[in-house]
Amino acid sequence: MKRDHARADGSARDGSAPNAICVGGPCDRMLTRIHQDVGCVQVPSRADGPPRNVTYRITSGRLHHPSSEVPFTVLVWSGAG
Repeated sequence: MKRDHARADGSARDGSAPNAICVGGPCDRMLTRIHQDVGCVQVPSRADGPPRNVTYRITSGRLHHPSSEVPFTVLVWSGAG
């Protein structure tokens, strides 16, 4: 399974705009960038303490956000990480 890594500011390493939103867990409501349609992604946590990646599951859900004309893919916390 491919793992996708976003930067803590929500943008991808190439500087592109976010296209997904985290729901639940330590990254709740954080915007991030993903490059896959199914599976799980690693999202860098902004929580206090040492930096770590948190696992989120990609869903078929979409959420409209005022920062974008295109709805964001909903990522649900897997409880891991």
